[in-house]
Amino acid sequence: MLNMIKMDLYRMFRTKSMYVVWIVLAVSVLFTTFMCKTDYDLLSKEDTVRQEQFAEPTSENINVGMMVTLPTEPGEKVTVYDIFFANSQGKFYALFLVIFAVMFSTADIGSGYIKNIGGQVQKRGTLIFSRSIALAVFTVLTMAGAFLLQGAANYIVFKELTWGSSKAILSYFLTELALHYALVLICMAIAIILKNNVISMVIAICLTMNIMSIVYGLINSAVRKMGIQNFQIYKYTITGKLSLLSMNPSGNECLAAFGVAIVFAVIMIAASSAVFQKRDI
Repeated sequence: MLNMIKMDLYRMFRTKSMYVVWIVLAVSVLFTTFMCKTDYDLLSKEDTVRQEQFAEPTSENINVGMMVTLPTEPGEKVTVYDIFFANSQGKFYALFLVIFAVMFSTADIGSGYIKNIGGQVQKRGTLIFSRSIALAVFTVLTMAGAFLLQGAANYIVFKELTWGSSKAILSYFLTELALHYALVLICMAIAIILKNNVISMVIAICLTMNIMSIVYGLINSAVRKMGIQNFQIYKYTITGKLSLLSMNPSGNECLAAFGVAIVFAVIMIAASSAVFQKRDI
């Protein structure tokens, strides 16, 4: 198992697409920071408009698409945490994570290398586990790097550097890290099961764009017709938790999010391992 993990980590760090994703992410972080400054300067002159634009996320106001809304109040300093929160809530970082997850998960399958390594292990399902470990390392490095890059971008754009509440940052970052990793595993499972990069990539991107909110709305309506009121399936999904997690999450919010992330992570690894074990490679 340890050798398989080392192999996947080596393969990941030798993959050019990972560095391309990181470079594009770095440029995008700088660009979104410039855009946030433009919006902040504009809305600071129109406080009433600012109050109408930003609202705490709820299961009722999540729209299709990617929306990055700065939570900073007019007159306050824009902290690194403010923009990191806005990007995380809008699934900006998730978009880069899932794109690489799909490419990495199927790279050895598409190249045919899996035929060599697959015949050398007794249980091919363990290859999925080692792949998930490599993606965990990628997720941690990407999220941590994005936060540090955001600090550099804030200093360049706003000419000052304010991090924000360290307690709120820690609890929010760790919770979002778990949720983003679970989303990465979902996209990995989709890519492995479907064995089609194009379809898998489209599904992964649709997940980050809240396209599933249409399906969730239909499910909510069906459940209400069964007599169960106030049911919101969005609260029990990864994409829902990513959007609904507040900027200063309570302990219960974090535990609920971690619970959902763990359940989805276990199911995705188990499902993709079972399919890969039985599949003829």
